Amino acid sequence: MELQCIRDQMETEQVMMAKPTQVTVEAEAALPGGLREEAKVYFADAAVSINGGEMTGSKVLAEGRVTFHALYAQGDMRQVSALETTADFSQALPLKEENPAAVVSVHPRAQVQHVSAKAFNGRLLLRAVLLLSAEAVLPRTVSYVKDLAAHADIQKEMQVFRLQRAVGEGEGLMLLKEEFELSDVLQVKETLYATAQAQAEDIFGGADGRATVTGTVLVEAYHTSLMPGRPLIYTRHSVPFEQTVNLSGALGSHMAAHTAVRDVAVLSQDNGENGKIMRAEVQLFTTLSTVENTETEVIRDAFTTQGETLDLSRQHVVYRSGTINEQTAESGKVMILLPEGSPRVKTVLLGFARPVLMKTEKKGGKLVAEGMLETTIIYMTDDSEEPVSVAQEEPFRMAFSLDVPETAALDVTISQADPSAITGDRVEMKYIMHLHAHGVVKEQGEVAVNAAMGDVKPIEKGVALYFVQPGDTLWDIARHYRMPVEDIRSLNPDLASAPAPGTPVITYRR
Repeated sequence: MELQCIRDQMETEQVMMAKPTQVTVEAEAALPGGLREEAKVYFADAAVSINGGEMTGSKVLAEGRVTFHALYAQGDMRQVSALETTADFSQALPLKEENPAAVVSVHPRAQVQHVSAKAFNGRLLLRAVLLLSAEAVLPRTVSYVKDLAAHADIQKEMQVFRLQRAVGEGEGLMLLKEEFELSDVLQVKETLYATAQAQAEDIFGGADGRATVTGTVLVEAYHTSLMPGRPLIYTRHSVPFEQTVNLSGALGSHMAAHTAVRDVAVLSQDNGENGKIMRAEVQLFTTLSTVENTETEVIRDAFTTQGETLDLSRQHVVYRSGTINEQTAESGKVMILLPEGSPRVKTVLLGFARPVLMKTEKKGGKLVAEGMLETTIIYMTDDSEEPVSVAQEEPFRMAFSLDVPETAALDVTISQADPSAITGDRVEMKYIMHLHAHGVVKEQGEVAVNAAMGDVKPIEKGVALYFVQPGDTLWDIARHYRMPVEDIRSLNPDLASAPAPGTPVITYRR
């Protein structure tokens, strides 16, 4: 009887990654004092935001901006000031695979790995080392043989592909404004600058073409103070946010959102009493995507039990099966031993830590992350009214309760760094480390793209005893003897689907 191939198409996505690339971004700014005035940098920080990305040949062009902040003193070393400046960057990131022309979206990302600053001839020279990465999404249509009909002697092994593809997206920019009271106990003189972290916590809506993302922003502000022995202090403030994003495309079966802080501006003013009010403006950028989950059953393998053989042509397929968007946090601490010869600590004013992730491993059901912390502490001594700054690297090892595939991209950040003096040469810094895992889950398999009848192959009749070889499945044995799986099961009722090597299997052909 003639073989009939029933064909169909599956819609999926191929996600290609760009090679992680280190980029150095530099900026400089004039200091307000004279060229000959002594200047000292206590701490330098940087935040990066991606403004866009596009394909150029087989590369992703990532564009963004780095915002630098520096705490410094000029002339009078007891008076700490802050400086802010920005620098734009553009970097091409080559894809790890050849780039087909039909890429529909690119998603570049950036992390700050190192920041340095120095004062020279009345100017501040700043430098940030970034790690850039990106993914490009390519829609794919795969034609395959869905079923084989009109042949009574065909045995088929089916496989279910669980596919996922993006069907909608949206993005939105909002300015979050808030006021915070600064107690008169703090004796705030001036607010220098602030950093902020945003975390999306919930998504709702979407039926009307819009979705609302809610979450929390944590603002950490740094101030000068009139308190004796504490010229620098910090405050922390938490504020909820709610942002509505317009969606393009279909609603899909699942939504994922990510919110990033693009800029922070702060200013403190007298509140008419004894304290101050700090006004904060935080610029939030939210991206939202919707995906559709589908299941497609395909023929993984097939054979005939008698007569002509069946020849299958197969195609290897790599497809997207899920989305990774997980966040978690753990508390940690590090003991900082001051370098030999450093002035002894009397009062710790500020502490900063920036994590650089070096490796991860799954252990005991947890994800263990290892790397280096770039730490900076600013403190006062017994014999001077000038702050002292010490920067050094410390190793970290943190276990997170998170189960994600090895292909996930990982971002680590630090918040709530609290330093305290243990002895004159030791400072303990407690902190919260945040881990954000993102990316897609990729799986692979084979689909039949064509089938044809081949030569007639004679079949050995009678009873045979087969000893299972490593890697054999019940289907492999059935295919070898051209017997239905059900017949082998009836002869060997206790046989597992993946029997252990050496297991005897009885076969019988009349």
